[in-house]
Amino acid sequence: MGKEGDTPRRDRVSRIRQIDELCDRYEDEWQAGRVPDLASYLAEVDEVDHPAFRHALARIDTEYAKSAGGMKMPPPKSSDAGPLKLVVIAGPHTGKEFAFNEHDTFLVGRSKHSHFQLSYDDPYFSRRHFLVEVNPPRIRVFDLNSRNGISVNGVKQRVATLKDGDELRAGHSVFRVTVNHSADPDAQPTLGLPVEAPPKPSKPSKPFPLKAIGGTPEASIPGYQLEKEIGRGSMGTVYHAKRLTDGLSVAVKVISLAEGVSARHIERFLREAKILASLDHRHIVRFLESGQSAGVVYLAMELVDGPDASRVVKQGGAMDVPTAVRLMLQALEGLAHAHAKGFVHRDVKPANLLLGREDGRRVVKLADFGLSRCYEASGLSGRTLHGEVGGTPAFMAPEQVTHYREAKPAVDQYSAAATLYFLLTGKYALNFVADPQEQLVQIVDEKRVPIRTHRPELPEELAEVIHKGMANEAEDRYPDVTAFREALKPFSM
Repeated sequence: MGKEGDTPRRDRVSRIRQIDELCDRYEDEWQAGRVPDLASYLAEVDEVDHPAFRHALARIDTEYAKSAGGMKMPPPKSSDAGPLKLVVIAGPHTGKEFAFNEHDTFLVGRSKHSHFQLSYDDPYFSRRHFLVEVNPPRIRVFDLNSRNGISVNGVKQRVATLKDGDELRAGHSVFRVTVNHSADPDAQPTLGLPVEAPPKPSKPSKPFPLKAIGGTPEASIPGYQLEKEIGRGSMGTVYHAKRLTDGLSVAVKVISLAEGVSARHIERFLREAKILASLDHRHIVRFLESGQSAGVVYLAMELVDGPDASRVVKQGGAMDVPTAVRLMLQALEGLAHAHAKGFVHRDVKPANLLLGREDGRRVVKLADFGLSRCYEASGLSGRTLHGEVGGTPAFMAPEQVTHYREAKPAVDQYSAAATLYFLLTGKYALNFVADPQEQLVQIVDEKRVPIRTHRPELPEELAEVIHKGMANEAEDRYPDVTAFREALKPFSM
């Protein structure tokens, strides 16, 4: 067999095609519940291709995010409309266009699970090459540790923010970014974001005019007496309040509004938030009502008189096994109820596990159920991208990065397992770097730190359950949160 450089290009293309077809077959075996025989697959390719083939199979086994049940997700529809487009101007797919109207992610590579699957005529493309995140008119690109990398305007990049006219190269293919600043997003029913390009990333404004911290707010919401601030996060500020009609103590969340938010955005948020009232479960914070007054958008919810799990760990250290597992069993019961009704939380994390008391016993209440989706989809968060609205994505499932809009119940199972990992160790499952953009690449590509590295005395069986629940690939997790809950039960005693 000759060296790679001596092989005609046509032969290289046919060999790449063969490897990709074998990778797809290998992947299909995993999805069918069978463990592929590595030796038999290696026997089907030339020895010179073994290193590349082994690398591709290893990514399938340990890193490749096969979200949405292994089905190829449909790409965004090509269109002349829309605030932002990616146009292929060089390479095998020259002339192809992709339009984006709202916050989304777009996976590009040779894998059949990519949103845009490159042909075999571009041998320098990896199976999973790069990820684009858009929130028109903003766009950025992440190289997913591909073999040949990406460049923007001729400069090699790992993560880059793009602008109108920029050219992105990967392999033989070149994509041009076009931004239509004159497009009216409100004219399109799927849109909910302002179109004016900001000079810098949008930052949520502080709730106005409620600005006193830890004291009495300077204004009130009709029907409620706001008494003191009890929490603050990326979506807004939470106040301890009293409902005037009956004196009931409640929590009122005043929503942060980004610049440029319109009445239509607010109406969409309130409409979608009201749907959450159908979630009635003892382990989910009860939604009471929503509304707006004098420019203030608010949600009234059940008041949980107790700390969140994140604060408990940060102040008191890692929890003992029975305590942490019992808390998670309650949270998973609430998630199972919501999933049965078609809801996905999308933001399960220690800070959203509120610890109250009923009849002298500690009770978990899941907070902010579905609010992150409502907040972003309605446009109230502005043109933010992942990692810009505060907090770390430590509990985010890989498919929430690669397939942002297709989040399924499996993402909540991952986040619940990552939360339990934190409760037991006080650590994240990844050694995150400081750059939020690089953190997203870590979520997609890096292996999780074995939990017993942080706490060796944990039962090995419990470690296996937790790591299965937070497997990188959705198909490798438990069938649902109920099955995950059953696997955890033996460790609650």
